[in-house]
Amino acid sequence: IETFNPGNPVDAVVCNFGFLVFDPNVSLAGVLLRYYALARENSCGACTPCRTGSILLAECLRDAVEGRGDTVDWDHMLDSAEQMKYTSLCGIGRTTPEAMIGALKYFRDRLISTAAPLKGDMYMTITAKCIEACPSHVNIPRYIDYVKDGHPDLAAGVLLHHYPLVATCGRVCVRPCEAACRRNYVDRSVAIKDIKRYVSDNAGAAISDLFHGMDPVIDYSKARVAVVGAGPAGLNCAYHLLMKGYPVDIFDKDEKAGGMALRGIPPYRLPKGLLQKETDAIGELGGEWHFGQRLGRDFTVSSLFDDGYGAVFLGIGCAEGAYLGLPAEDRSLAGYQNGIDFLLEIEKSVADLPPQIHGDVVVVGCGNVAMDCCRTAKRIATGKVHIVYRRTEAQASADREEIEAARDEGVEFHFLTNPVGILSENGHVTGVKLTKMEIRGTDSRGRPAVRAVEGSEFDVPCAMVIAAIGQKLERDVFSDADGVILDRYGNISVNPALATTRPGVFAGGDCATGPTTLIGGLAQGQQAANSIDEYLSRGSVGFTPRSRMGEIIRDCELLEDGGPTVPMEKMPRHRVPAIPVESRECNFREVDQTFSDDVARYEADRCMRCYRMMAVATPRPIPGNEALHRSPDTENLTASARGTN
Repeated sequence: IETFNPGNPVDAVVCNFGFLVFDPNVSLAGVLLRYYALARENSCGACTPCRTGSILLAECLRDAVEGRGDTVDWDHMLDSAEQMKYTSLCGIGRTTPEAMIGALKYFRDRLISTAAPLKGDMYMTITAKCIEACPSHVNIPRYIDYVKDGHPDLAAGVLLHHYPLVATCGRVCVRPCEAACRRNYVDRSVAIKDIKRYVSDNAGAAISDLFHGMDPVIDYSKARVAVVGAGPAGLNCAYHLLMKGYPVDIFDKDEKAGGMALRGIPPYRLPKGLLQKETDAIGELGGEWHFGQRLGRDFTVSSLFDDGYGAVFLGIGCAEGAYLGLPAEDRSLAGYQNGIDFLLEIEKSVADLPPQIHGDVVVVGCGNVAMDCCRTAKRIATGKVHIVYRRTEAQASADREEIEAARDEGVEFHFLTNPVGILSENGHVTGVKLTKMEIRGTDSRGRPAVRAVEGSEFDVPCAMVIAAIGQKLERDVFSDADGVILDRYGNISVNPALATTRPGVFAGGDCATGPTTLIGGLAQGQQAANSIDEYLSRGSVGFTPRSRMGEIIRDCELLEDGGPTVPMEKMPRHRVPAIPVESRECNFREVDQTFSDDVARYEADRCMRCYRMMAVATPRPIPGNEALHRSPDTENLTASARGTN
C-alpha cells in the first residue's frame, strides 16, 4: 500500500486493528481527528459507550489540533476509549477505539507534541465482511437495521441505491454475502437474501410503482448513451445513467427486457411478470426501449456512433449454449439440447402449455444452469431426471440450496460420472453412455484432477440429454470495423474500468467476464455507468477510490479480525418457507415463499452489525473523493443496532 492512487503515497492508515503512519511529518492527531469525526457522525446512539465515547474522542482531538492539548485529560480519554471498546453493542463502537488506545498507550508524546490539522486528503469508508463480499457493495447491515425497525420501505431505498431488480435479486442471488457473514462464527449466517426478498415484497408497492409519476431527471444537453442488451448488466447501467441525467436508449434482440434473468430462470424461482415490473422502472425514469434489434444485424457499434451516441455499453450476455463435444456428436438429434436453448424453449411456452418429455432426462453439469434445467425437466418429464457430473459434489458450482431442492424433488445425482457418447435410433436420443471417474492428482488450476476409470462404462436409457456445461458469446455480432477485441476466452476484452479496446465503448456482465451471477452483472452495470459518466464528462476513465480501498481491505486482510469478542447467544436461522414437494409436480408455481413480519424481524435481529471503519490519508487530493471526504457507503448509519461485534 505504498501509494493510494498514482503519484499519491499513503501517509497513514487507520482501521479496526489500529493505525500505521508512514510519513513522520504527518500529524497523528490530525489523522485521528478526521477518523473519529466520522465515527461520531455514524454512532447509532443505541448504546452510551459509543454515543458519548465517540464525541469525547473527537472533541479531545479537536482541542489538541487547535492548540488546547494541555487542557485534555488524556488518562480519562484512554479510559473512555477502552470502555467504548469493551462495552459497545456494535462494530463501530467496539473497533474504532483501537487506534486511540494504541496512540495513547504507546505514542502519547508524539500525539500531543505534533498535533496539527491534517493537511492532505483522506478517503474513508465504513464497511463489513458482507458488504465487501457483495459485488455491488450494498450496505447490507443498514437495510437489515430498517427491517428490525419495521421499515421495509426504507430498506428498499438502500437497495435501490444500487439496482432496481430488488425482488429478482431477493429470489435468485447466490448470496456471497452470507458466506462472508460474521454470524457464521456463532451459528449460521443471517438469511440476507431472504430478508431482501421480504423487503421487496413489503415495500408498499411494486418497484416500478415507486418511480411512477416521477419526473425524469434527464438533461438533454448531455450526450446520449446506447445500452445494448437488456439483461441485468445493461438494465443497471441504464438505470444509473438515467439517475445521473443521461438520455439512454436500450436495444435488445428480444421483445422483452430481462436477458438471461428472464430467459434462463424458471418461473418456479422467478415468477413471470415480477421481473417485468422492475424493468418498467427504466421506462419510468425516461429510458427509451428498442426491442427486436440485434447487434450485428440491425445495427453495429460503429453505426451507433454515426447516429450520434456519445458512448455505448455492451451487455449482450453469453446467449450461445455449449454442447458436450463428444466424438461423432450429432447436434441435430431430437432430444439433444444445450441448457440455454432448453430453458428458452420452456420460458416461451410455460405461459401456455409447457411441453411434455416422455421418458427419462439426463442433464450433464452441476452448475446453477444445470439445476434450473433438471428442476424444470422434473416438472414436465414422465420419467426420472438424472444429473451427471464428472467431479464430486463438493466441487460443484451450483448453489447448495439448489442441489438440496433438486434432491427433494426427486432428481437423481451421479457424481464422478461423465458422458462418453450419446445413443440414438432414427434421429432420436435413446440414451447416454457414461463412464465412472476417479480423482488423481491436480489439474492446471490446482483442483483435484479427474480421469476415466478404465472398463467402467455403462448405458443409461433416456429420451433427452441436456448439456448444461457452459455458454459463450455470439461472435457474429461484431465485425473488424467495430474495433472491439475479444480476449483468449472469447469474451469482450475490458480493462478494470470496463472500457473496451474502442474508445467510448464499455462492456460488462457475461459478455465481458464469461457467465457470471445476476448480482455480478448488476454490479458491473453500475460500475460501467460510473465509468461512462467519467468518460463523457472528463474525456477519460481514471481512478476509482472505492475500488482501490477495496483492494487494500482485501490484500491487507483488514476484515479478518475473527469472530465476536464477547459471548453471543445462539439464534437458530429460519428457513424460508416453501410449498410442499408434492405441490410442485407438473406445475411452475413459485416454490420459495416470503418471511412473515415476525420472522423477518427475528432474522434481521441476528445481524451483529459488525461494521469496520477504514481510512487512508494522502498528501495530495484523491481523484473522485467526495467533498466531505466520505465515500458513498459512509452515509449516516443511525438506524437501530442490537448486535454485538
